[in-house]
Amino acid sequence: MSIETHRAGEQKLVKNMQSVSVPTEFDQLLSRYAEITDDRDELLWKWLYYVFPKFELSTVPPKYRNTARKAKFGFSVFMTILDDISERHRDHGTFEQGRKIPFSNVDPVYDSDLVDCTQLALLEDTWAQTIEFLDKAPRREEFRQLLEFDIRQSLNTMDYNRLVNDGPEITSPTAIEQYDTYNMLLFCYVGIDIAFSPSFSVNDLSKFRDITWEAQKLARIGNWVTTWERELAEDDYTSNVVVTAIDRGVVTIEELQSSAVSTATIIDRIRDTSIEQELLMQWNRTYRDLLQTNHGLESVDAYDFIDGMRELLEIDVKAYGLK
Repeated sequence: MSIETHRAGEQKLVKNMQSVSVPTEFDQLLSRYAEITDDRDELLWKWLYYVFPKFELSTVPPKYRNTARKAKFGFSVFMTILDDISERHRDHGTFEQGRKIPFSNVDPVYDSDLVDCTQLALLEDTWAQTIEFLDKAPRREEFRQLLEFDIRQSLNTMDYNRLVNDGPEITSPTAIEQYDTYNMLLFCYVGIDIAFSPSFSVNDLSKFRDITWEAQKLARIGNWVTTWERELAEDDYTSNVVVTAIDRGVVTIEELQSSAVSTATIIDRIRDTSIEQELLMQWNRTYRDLLQTNHGLESVDAYDFIDGMRELLEIDVKAYGLK
């Protein structure tokens, strides 16, 4: 692809994303968010709402699509705020209270000097708005515990990534792939779609969760290779691009944490390696295997979902540096 073609694709994508209107039900919450922090800008929210239809399950009927999309959006806002509290700000106290919110049997504690009450209140209100949509799912109760299980895995990823950013020596390429992949929330998005899918057969569930695990790896690789430079500038070392660079001695932990070595120098050094290309080759192998496998599903179109991962990668590449 030529530079001109890439730029044209990027401009079209940005135009498409900017034309998206996020759900008005979240306007007040996002305004409060913007008053509290500038961690994320409006384009990220538009990007999120824009991409959900790309990998929506074929089993979600038209009458539920808008509601399911809003539920996934609210869930994403909640998890993004909580993720930034943990990974960017290393605010373990607020994170520990915020992670309780999605579960009805525990309540967050506000009366602590270790808690940012403004952030915690925003998290509670965002979750309450999300639940208004999620509770409209016809199979909400049937899959409630499974969704809560998947949420816990993603919350553990956030906590692990905070530990990595505090001490990168604890991780490795194998560990970051194992723990960080759940940060893409794909199991949770699939769980929400299934809750809105009257025709989804539980007989397909175990096989589709296997597919989701592989597809989540695809989403994770696409995110790793398109956000690691921004994250590195934020002292976030959880991309497998950076972790592999450390593992291979391309850069040391001491250099990452030293003001004597510029971020630009480290970025250039990593760019000169084949790490990004190797991860994209892994993406290609995984994607090819998914397409060439007869998954034997009857109630859901697995290949439509898998193709959504290809579209997501294309969007990630075109949105490089924008989110």
